[in-house]
Amino acid sequence: MLLIPLFETIVGGSMSTWPRVILQFLFEFQQSSYSALSLASFFYGNGLRCSMALRLVSVCHCGPSDELFHHIQSSYDEWTLSPNVTHLAFYWDMRLQKYVSLNGSNTQLETYGGGDATNNIEVGFGYRRPRDWMLRCKLYNLRRTALY
Repeated sequence: MLLIPLFETIVGGSMSTWPRVILQFLFEFQQSSYSALSLASFFYGNGLRCSMALRLVSVCHCGPSDELFHHIQSSYDEWTLSPNVTHLAFYWDMRLQKYVSLNGSNTQLETYGGGDATNNIEVGFGYRRPRDWMLRCKLYNLRRTALY
């Protein structure tokens, strides 16, 4: 089974429509605790299991560190063990096309923004830099070759 199409189905949209910052954290930006939290909240909130999120990061990022994997794993663990806590993190919900508060499983969904807020998010890799073209090519190749 191909990795990228499977994950796109679970998350709710083609990777070319994912928020640009998530794609940059996933493919090119230097690893940090902030990028790990952003990736974890996006994947967790959009329904991707932790093992799948870690697999996607390992395939897409050039040289992900054990620290990055640990940050993502610990965020998933914290959120799974906090069913009654609100505002654990914020993420872009692909199905609602809004920012949503990541809450514990026993709490109500809270959305933020709407109308113009959905127009402010940049998606895809863009077209301004030569690097954008290279990253789109990398995604194209991964979509057709990376196995789960």
